Amino acid sequence: MKRILLFLIGVLIVIVEGSITNYVDILGVSVNFLLIYITIISLYLDDIEAVTIAVLLGFVKDVALGSIFGVNALILAVVAYGISNLNDKIYKNSYITVFALVFITSLIDSIVNIVLLGTVYQTYDILHIFIKGICTVPLVNSIGSLIFYYIFKGSILKLKKD
Repeated sequence: MKRILLFLIGVLIVIVEGSITNYVDILGVSVNFLLIYITIISLYLDDIEAVTIAVLLGFVKDVALGSIFGVNALILAVVAYGISNLNDKIYKNSYITVFALVFITSLIDSIVNIVLLGTVYQTYDILHIFIKGICTVPLVNSIGSLIFYYIFKGSILKLKKD
């Protein structure tokens, strides 16, 4: 039941991302709440559960928001697998940990998107891609993760108990 609920919350996040947060720009980028969500729940799930939820939500995001099919599923699966394997080696209840993990996962997300989608949509120069993809996106997502974690910390800690 917990897995189904986590999946449905992720679908709700995809809907909110597609309808609201993609139109709210902070420094020219929008916060990727699904990446933040997968990063945080992967801290408390084992690798098979985390990867399964991440792949399914990645496909939902690809279908709902339009992208090269499978890119988000691939990124979220790698993130979920990596973090779920680290979950017993790191301190989970720290804002610094969440900030750092989301920064790293956002960096991975940006690099994969630059490599895969940059060849398709060659619209910006290298300096603009570097500043936006390597500096701005991870920073905005990390700050967004602190807000997300602060608001939902009680619910996240209940996930830890289950």
